Amino acid sequence: MSNIKFFSDPNIKIKHSLNGLSEQTINSLLPYSFPGKDFFVDFYIAYNGGYLEGGAFYYRDVFYNIHDGDYNLMEVEGFNFIPQNIDDSSSHILSLIDVWRRRKKYSEEIKNFCLSHFPFAADAGDNDYWIDIKSGCVKYIRWENDDNPNNAVMISPSFYDFCVNLKAERK
Repeated sequence: MSNIKFFSDPNIKIKHSLNGLSEQTINSLLPYSFPGKDFFVDFYIAYNGGYLEGGAFYYRDVFYNIHDGDYNLMEVEGFNFIPQNIDDSSSHILSLIDVWRRRKKYSEEIKNFCLSHFPFAADAGDNDYWIDIKSGCVKYIRWENDDNPNNAVMISPSFYDFCVNLKAERK
């Protein structure tokens, strides 16, 4: 297990992670060079996805000015796993590749969004957190309210910032 501290809150616990991946495997499936990829790779070497026991919370106001009606408190249920083999599965977490493929079928706009983003985590309502492969920033799409990716909510400047600002409890 890595000595890297992925979460600043010591009460964040990951369960049901699949076996960690090699850097080569990660890069073969996600060959993008986005800002913050090193931390992302380190995370998936240590944890290949995982269920956040008790869930986790993220507050957008750490980085962004929040106005009435804006999302601030975000819930995260778990991180998607990256399959090493075609038959890899989990009863607790979703495959990043399967989610990506399924979302691409929603609409032409989502298909285009998927060309520059990939889903790495989800909340309990099957809404996704995405990494922008150009900027490295994290975005969120709430599917039941808005399938337009142009309305994706900016969550965090990077995967690193997302992880270290997760909280085990609400403020």
